[in-house]
Amino acid sequence: MSAERLFCYGSLQIAEVIREVIGRTPKSVVAMLPGYEIYRLRDAIYPAVAPMEGALAPGALYSDITEKELARLDVFEGEPYARKMATVRLEDGSSIGTWLYRPPAAKRHWLTNERWDLESFKRAGLKQFMQQCFGESAIA
Repeated sequence: MSAERLFCYGSLQIAEVIREVIGRTPKSVVAMLPGYEIYRLRDAIYPAVAPMEGALAPGALYSDITEKELARLDVFEGEPYARKMATVRLEDGSSIGTWLYRPPAAKRHWLTNERWDLESFKRAGLKQFMQQCFGESAIA
């Protein structure tokens, strides 16, 4: 069983969310995605990344994701995301290759100009998001 890395910059950074999707909460470290900014998607409370020169998108890097878990994440992410390889920067300054979900260039028009913030999402949108994605039992 091989382990894959996955960088998450949105709701999947939150333990309750990733646990609902893959059935466990993997260990993570803080990482940054150079050259990208995080924006809210149109008509949604969750984000996607878009290229922006000089930007650093913060997120969580999971390093022990299985192929089966990636398949579950592929289904959860769905449209408008595609799983792509990227390079993230760790806190020690080193860089590492990883999977990440981002919109393909043809779907970038789905992003707003509104930057997305994890802490604001936790306060104002997490409960609604959990209810929409996983039902009442996820927020009990």
